[in-house]
Amino acid sequence: MMGQTRLFGRDRELAHWRTLADTVASGRNTELTVSGPAGIGKTSLLDEICRDAQARDWKILRARGDARRQLPGAMLWQWFAPLAQRLPADAPPFDGQGALLHKFLTTTGIPAQSDALSYSASWVLRSRSQDRPVVAVVDDAQWLDELSLGALLDIGSLLIDVPVLLLRGVRTGPGAEHPEGIDTSALLEGDRISDREPHVPSSVPLHWQLEPLSQNAIENWILERQESNVQVNAARVQAASGGVPFFIHELLERDQPLARPAEASPNEAAVLRGRLHRLDALDRNVLGGVVVLGEDASAARLKAMLELRTAELNESLARLEEERFLASVKPRPAIQHALVAEALLADLGDEEVSALHRSAAGVLMAEGAQPALIAGYLLETLPDGDEDGARILLAAAAQARRQGAYALAVQLADRALQESALPDRLRQELLVEATYAHQGAGDSQTAARLAEDALELTEGTVCRVELLVGHAEVLYGMNEVERASECFGKALKELENDPGDHGDLRRRVIALAAGAGFQQLQIAAQYSSELAGILNRDPSEDGPGDRLLLVQEALRLTISGTDAALSGELAVRAYAGGLILAENGAESSIINFLTGALNGAERDADALELLDAAIAEARAKSSLMAHATLAYCRGAIHLNRGRLRLAQVDLEASMRAADAGWRTYIEVAAFVLASVYVARDDLEAADALLAKVPLEEKRVPLVQAMALQLHGTVLAAHGDHKSALEHFTAAMDLAVGLGPTLSAWTRSAVESAVRLGQKEYAAAVAEEALDKVRAFGASRLTGMTLRVAALAQPPETAVLMLREAIGLLEANEGRYDQALALADLAEICLAGEDTDKLSTHRQEALAAGRKALVLGNRIGAAAVARRMTELLAAHDARLPLIAENKADRLTAAETRVCSLAAKGMTNRQIAAELFITIKAVEWHLSRSFSKLGISSRKGLAGLVDARD
Repeated sequence: MMGQTRLFGRDRELAHWRTLADTVASGRNTELTVSGPAGIGKTSLLDEICRDAQARDWKILRARGDARRQLPGAMLWQWFAPLAQRLPADAPPFDGQGALLHKFLTTTGIPAQSDALSYSASWVLRSRSQDRPVVAVVDDAQWLDELSLGALLDIGSLLIDVPVLLLRGVRTGPGAEHPEGIDTSALLEGDRISDREPHVPSSVPLHWQLEPLSQNAIENWILERQESNVQVNAARVQAASGGVPFFIHELLERDQPLARPAEASPNEAAVLRGRLHRLDALDRNVLGGVVVLGEDASAARLKAMLELRTAELNESLARLEEERFLASVKPRPAIQHALVAEALLADLGDEEVSALHRSAAGVLMAEGAQPALIAGYLLETLPDGDEDGARILLAAAAQARRQGAYALAVQLADRALQESALPDRLRQELLVEATYAHQGAGDSQTAARLAEDALELTEGTVCRVELLVGHAEVLYGMNEVERASECFGKALKELENDPGDHGDLRRRVIALAAGAGFQQLQIAAQYSSELAGILNRDPSEDGPGDRLLLVQEALRLTISGTDAALSGELAVRAYAGGLILAENGAESSIINFLTGALNGAERDADALELLDAAIAEARAKSSLMAHATLAYCRGAIHLNRGRLRLAQVDLEASMRAADAGWRTYIEVAAFVLASVYVARDDLEAADALLAKVPLEEKRVPLVQAMALQLHGTVLAAHGDHKSALEHFTAAMDLAVGLGPTLSAWTRSAVESAVRLGQKEYAAAVAEEALDKVRAFGASRLTGMTLRVAALAQPPETAVLMLREAIGLLEANEGRYDQALALADLAEICLAGEDTDKLSTHRQEALAAGRKALVLGNRIGAAAVARRMTELLAAHDARLPLIAENKADRLTAAETRVCSLAAKGMTNRQIAAELFITIKAVEWHLSRSFSKLGISSRKGLAGLVDARD
């Protein structure tokens, strides 16, 4: 509040602040939001808190949202860029996971997702608070860009027991709307302070909603400032100002005091407009420059922007400060209040505002500023055919898209396209960027139109093909499989119509097109002649395009169920010791296809080695979508191997990414995660997945089959096998012609049919499935199929088949299915229809039941363990002497941390691996040790399997 010596009417908030300060100083992090309408005094209260914190020798970091410029990560730039520019990479606090934030702040074009930057920023904040508390302030948080907003909301939950206060000022009411329509309501969540009960600080974010000043507070204000005998009526001031401190100050500073309650008074906003109108042209222009430049304002930039002499500028700035339009002139000119800026901009014409922003952009261009910074000003200009400006907007749009800020990317690209008379090459580049931005933002119709426009301006086969392939990969990543296939088809047609030598490009397009075709059950044979030549050569001669075709052939063999051994050989050859990852990157769909082939061929070690490396790369590049896809792939392998806890960690990470827009494999990821939840006897969690994959959505056949499988799996877990079987058979009808690796619905249909007494149908389906899997030659999958096929057979035959299944599953690390097979053997012999005939197997059945119980308890398969506990108890059998598996007390995140600690990794290594802070690792370990009843990581060896 301008010029005040102290705050009036905020005694309650300041008292609460002193309590909070003690809490933070004791080592407990706190989040505090101060909200209210414009002029209510949020900034003044934030300033007062910062002054007091500084007097306590705390570190202060300040940032501000800007409604007119949505620069990705602007809050992080304001908080950390000055420090990052002084320190080298890997120097504390930018060591460890802080390195990502340093790279983001000091390197052009680094892609970054909100979650990754949140982890990195929380690392830096924790490091900075090691010697004294930190206050990280952001005012006008309602106008933060999408990347900053996501980071701000995440950081609080990542800071655990550290002396950091996250302090947010949030405007509410008229004028607080986000310029991009982003929902910022989460900023206002939290416990509100009460007049009746002093707040006891907790881990819950706090919210102070400021109210207009009371008449009593205004009287105190008047009494303190009054320097004459002129009487000012507090009731009249309150009525005229609405109790808003900004307008109270405006009224008290007027030449005509408000002495009588009945005296007429102009609207409080009109007071400010009248003062602005009294400014001369020079001062008005200088004030406009300060308003437009905002946080970027400096005397040098104003001088260049307005073409003024130094003396002229300094005199004008001094007058504006004296008239209370500016809060300060040094170290940089700063506007007194946001209401001043809003009033001035509302008073200026569109052309004047555009001219000021274009002048600011020109000054920053001359300085060589970052495109994202300059683009913020260009967005506020009117189109005038500016080619340089269009290039700046293009670069900024590309950067925003890579960082996941699709709405901003759309805004920047569309604004650039408004410029007329641009060169065709530049317009084509803008159309391509706009296509990707609109597709990422979910506007497929506009993206398709822009893509066609871009193609019309693109000359040369290679350029046209690269354009089509790039668009196709974007579509595939958004789960737009049919449209992706159409783009790949157009690219192949372009190559067919060109007699030139485009061998490697052709192989690349064919490989990617075949991968998209698999989801639509269109297994391509277009590359057979190309493949024959590759297979006749020495593997050392393979090039990048060759490896891509090898991947697709391996995947074709896996999906069609043709030859597991050959599929594995080709997949390992394509892997080339990790070369394929170096050539294509973690974000390429080729990596997903390759891990699918390796998984189907049961080459687990190679698949996990590739996935671990790819996930590490995705984390390093902050690629949330790639990480989600790769985590699903790894989770599926963990489930096949019976590593239920690790599978849950990875698959839950994928499903969390679905909330941020990940759609690539959401149906199958949800099904696999539901299978994990069913195994762990958590049907409530399985039920919650159904809403994420509604059956009513339009999907290609294979993807819809996965959705049906998910719903059928959950229905079967609840005992509704009739409805489940309907879902499984519908999935079978949609996926005719697939091999056993993608036929989970067939095995599920057999099991549900048996439970319904339809053994004849079940036996027929099982026989066909068993023939296919034996022909394919994957041992673990054969064991899984044998287990369900046995359920449809007469008891003696079932026992023989289950023995074979158990042997295969034990030998090929299928621990969960091994536990199921052991449990089935025990139930058939001890609780089946022909128990008298199977009496000779009683001891074998009891041993199988005990082993299933022990194994189920070990791997976290609570449903199997429960079944066997009940079965053995019913037969008065001796239960195995096993203790509770304390590992099941751990959350998924704690399990992951403990498994890495059990491998001997340090806290810093674990933090880097999981992309969390060291403090979070320490916190997880501390909680885990308490749950496990141990005092150090040495005790993990006997309780947590490092492989889990």
